[in-house]
Amino acid sequence: MGNIHTDAQRCRSCYACVRHCPVKAIRVTRKGTDLSPGRCIGCGRCLQICSQQARRASNDIERCRRLLKHREPMAAILAPSFPAYLGDVRPGQLIAALRHLGFETVFDGAWGVELLADNTRTLTAPASRAPVILGHCPAIVALVERHFPQLLRNMAPQVSPLVAAARALRASLPGRLRIVTISSCFAAKLEATDDPLQDTPEAALTFSEINELFAESGIAPVQLSGSHFDGPVSSKGRLFPVTGGVLKTLLPDFCGDSDNLLSVEGVRNAREVLRDLAAGHIKPAVVDLRLCRGGCLGPCDSGSRLSPYARGHLVRSFARQQQTPHADDQLPETAARVSLKRKFSNRQPIREHPSGENIRRVLHSTDKFAQRDELNCGACGYDSCREHATAVCRNLALEDMCLPYFIKRLKADQLRLQRTIELVSHTCDEAADASDAHMLQILNIAKELAPGDKTVLLRGESGTGKETLARAIHRHSRRAGQPLATINCTGQSDRRLLEELFGSPRDDAKRPGLLELAANSSLLLDEIGDAGPMVQKALLEWLDRKTYTSRRPDSADQTDARLIVTSHRDLERGTREGWFNSDLFFRLSLCTLTLPPLRNRPEALPELALQQLQQAGRRCNKEMVDIDPLAMDILIRYHWPGNLRELALVIERAVALCDDKILRPENLCLSLASGGAQQPEAENKAGSDFRARRGHQMQLIERELLERYLRETSGNVSAAARRANLPRRTFYRLMERYDIKRRQFVNRTRPAPET
Repeated sequence: MGNIHTDAQRCRSCYACVRHCPVKAIRVTRKGTDLSPGRCIGCGRCLQICSQQARRASNDIERCRRLLKHREPMAAILAPSFPAYLGDVRPGQLIAALRHLGFETVFDGAWGVELLADNTRTLTAPASRAPVILGHCPAIVALVERHFPQLLRNMAPQVSPLVAAARALRASLPGRLRIVTISSCFAAKLEATDDPLQDTPEAALTFSEINELFAESGIAPVQLSGSHFDGPVSSKGRLFPVTGGVLKTLLPDFCGDSDNLLSVEGVRNAREVLRDLAAGHIKPAVVDLRLCRGGCLGPCDSGSRLSPYARGHLVRSFARQQQTPHADDQLPETAARVSLKRKFSNRQPIREHPSGENIRRVLHSTDKFAQRDELNCGACGYDSCREHATAVCRNLALEDMCLPYFIKRLKADQLRLQRTIELVSHTCDEAADASDAHMLQILNIAKELAPGDKTVLLRGESGTGKETLARAIHRHSRRAGQPLATINCTGQSDRRLLEELFGSPRDDAKRPGLLELAANSSLLLDEIGDAGPMVQKALLEWLDRKTYTSRRPDSADQTDARLIVTSHRDLERGTREGWFNSDLFFRLSLCTLTLPPLRNRPEALPELALQQLQQAGRRCNKEMVDIDPLAMDILIRYHWPGNLRELALVIERAVALCDDKILRPENLCLSLASGGAQQPEAENKAGSDFRARRGHQMQLIERELLERYLRETSGNVSAAARRANLPRRTFYRLMERYDIKRRQFVNRTRPAPET
């Protein structure tokens, strides 16, 4: 219907209009809500309920402005309900204000009720005949034509009181007359544009729109003297809009005959009566239906804040007053010969009822697989879940209008976001890398391996940049949209690693593992050689089937995560000695990249040092420009057993001690600045000086201390590190520097408990 338009910019998709529309004529799309013209009955409920004013009525008021501006001969017909919407304005003052606005004549709409009275009596029939539905409510007429066309034969073929008065005026007054009806009914706008009523009014305004015209023209009705209606008046017809007014105006002979007359108000009651009439459950002689509760004094027009009961009191008080009309003897005589009949047509939109399979498909898409899943909560605006599914099949609604399903989906999205956040917390930091020929060759091979899903094994000494290369592989893979997760296998028990990888085993506190969190992403297993046999076996099972047996009973989980593993240990020797699973090694070693130590890349060290200088400067909030040539020479001559990690720590410590923008030799650690950064072989050759001998003795002392702590703890590195008061990773680096193997001290006498 063209009388209501939607402003998509204002619509907030709250679905309030869907919930309050009595015939569900609102179409919901991804862009907002719109009106389905074939279903709308013009009740105006969507206009009243929309707090954002996203719906606008047809622009009849603009048409009236143009007519008044061009001084067209215009007549106004006031509905009998007008005394309830005046506020402090007396009826005579309203009539005078309309004449000041530009209306030549103002007629009483109650006159149209009196014209219909005689015609209605001829349409009523004994109870043996089919029930007659009075069609004086335009919204009820639209409801029957669009939703109950089987009852069209029961409609009383007569116009509404306002249209009856308009026809009488056109037949009585010569010339081209512009007629405007003024009432509280929004459905009168639909009636004014109805094609079968060719002699309908030019426009239909509500009382709030008339007040808007008064304000624009600067007319204050309370300041005007009273005036009278033109044409005949009807005190009896003024009771038509109140509850029970039909009995006193159109059907006085049916007063007290409740068996033959059925009078109903309200949307729900009217639809129930129409359904019973269509089914033949009831057969009254005359049926009076009004869509608004309270009759024609219902809350259609926002021009009054009074209740329907208070409005009815005002209308009854005005009906008891005596009115003096302008004398016009010809008008009643001409009006008596005017035809008040009309025709009705079937305007129900042609639509196919969706099949049961399509309805079930929609129900399943909103997680309704059984009857107990259909909550029928009404949050979507429909009375039941099946009605909502039917509306979805007819393109009138969306699936996510179901509030329980929408909340469930939001919770699932929230869970995914939480898992992403937890996955990001396991993400490794990206470090800088050099562009020397050796490393560029490795990076090119890594880029070729990245697009696939094969497991990649990265080998090399500690600190050579295996994590950096793993991030580069992930960045060039199809999984780059998800963060790279990392976990270090060093120093963790099998039980702890299994929980981290596969999740918590407890049903009451199930926590997803990294393999589940890293679905559609990559997982970096750092130092796979330190993982225990149970973890190795579980990983081998996962690599074979891409599934793993959950630690919860009767549950199997699937995940799609790509593994990138690193190791600084000799895994081949591990397979020979039995501490590393040979089958797992063969699965991991299909794609292997070995990173060279920093001492074999002297040409890349200046660039790496400058990169670390800039990063350390940002972390220490210092502006660093360059490295002194002598300091750079010291860095190049050092053999770097800790590789890139040691370089970053040395540079950061030097930047923290530096007071200049240039890093100088005195800012480096003592062993580097004193020239003790020679290779071990060079140390042995030139070991006659004091500094070299002292360094050699210090190394012997450190080695002896490390072996002592390991002997006391039977090879338990964590316990040995605690006794030495050193971080575990530092203890491991010292063991690597002096080539000390933990297994040399295993199976010795257990240490006494620490006190």
